[in-house]
Amino acid sequence: MPVALITGASSGIGEEFARQLAATHDLVLVARDVAKLERLGEQLLDTHGTRVEVLGADVSTRTGREPVLARLADRDDPVDLLVNNAGMGYATGASRNPVDDEMYMLEVNAVAKVHFSLTAVQAMLARGSGGIINVASVCGIAPAWVDSLYGTSTATVLRHTEEMAYSKALRTSDVKIMALCPGDVLTDFNNRAGIPNRTDWGWVDVGVLVRVALADLRRGKVVSVPTARYKLLSSLMKIFPNSWSRMYGYDLGQQRPELPDAAQRSSSTG
Repeated sequence: MPVALITGASSGIGEEFARQLAATHDLVLVARDVAKLERLGEQLLDTHGTRVEVLGADVSTRTGREPVLARLADRDDPVDLLVNNAGMGYATGASRNPVDDEMYMLEVNAVAKVHFSLTAVQAMLARGSGGIINVASVCGIAPAWVDSLYGTSTATVLRHTEEMAYSKALRTSDVKIMALCPGDVLTDFNNRAGIPNRTDWGWVDVGVLVRVALADLRRGKVVSVPTARYKLLSSLMKIFPNSWSRMYGYDLGQQRPELPDAAQRSSSTG
């Protein structure tokens, strides 16, 4: 069977990708929590007979990324699909967070994803086929989470994906690359980060999100925005000047004035 490598597979969007791909792919599951990955792997093996490989990795550093990079470059057991999902966010604003914490988020959300994506692109081009889903956000389309580098990091992933997709190298190959730009997804991401839910109308079911993403990749879409409401929202964000974000942006800098420790302030799927 083809092989799918999923980062941030221990919960949320990454776990749902694993569950939906298990019937058709062997899996390489990547996250820091190896125990959770092993439990998920046992469930998928029992249900689908899926071959599951577990990689424990802290994607925030070059050294921590090495096992994943090596697996993506493996020519003997190639990865056919990369789901580049591991990510995190903070509940408090960049103007008050420790700078090192903000740089850590950039490493996880942007540097690691681009690093994995480029490595996979080169391996897939050499082979002549493959697919990549880079999980970004509608926050990367225009400033929606202001006073935050979350949007900065997801905008980097979105722009990287588009630039690669429109390159001659990929346009003349059978390698597909797509940015997945969800809005609020019904997982524990916001709860773990301590971010209040201000958009009750906007929750997207994670199962729907993943089904739409996989279908959009098969259709060759470059950017996938699941659900009609977020398609409309993202279209409006592209039309309106970015300066209007001062009116609609969710200002994380206006959150509670106390600064809890990083473990309480952050949410990570990787």
